[in-house]
Amino acid sequence: MNTFNFNSDIESLISRLKQLEIENSMWKEKTLMLQRSLDELKQDFNRREELYQIQNMQETILQLSSQVAELQQSLNQLSVGDNGFIYPGNNTISNQDEDLDDDEMVSHLLDLMEEEPEDMEEGVREGESGRMGEE
Repeated sequence: MNTFNFNSDIESLISRLKQLEIENSMWKEKTLMLQRSLDELKQDFNRREELYQIQNMQETILQLSSQVAELQQSLNQLSVGDNGFIYPGNNTISNQDEDLDDDEMVSHLLDLMEEEPEDMEEGVREGESGRMGEE
């Protein structure tokens, strides 16, 4: 009877092992299916439209920041006269430096307005070099 129990136990263990192998195989298959699904979801997530929109917005923000910096630099090169008008760097009208009456200031302002844009840019550049020497 002992031998019968032993054989029965072995057969039972073998049967249980086979059952466990089948279950393990199913788990492997399901794990692989889940892994494939997860990989597909990751790819879909990385290709989503919002990601491209965010990247485009970041590029636009960088470009706008650069333009704002350039504009700020241009504004810093302008001078405000005693009369409150804004002039390119070295074309400031100052009643302290020159004793100009109102007619002369208006005349000078009109002269500045008639200048060609290239002349005004040169005035700004000259103002930059004059400021560099002051620092």
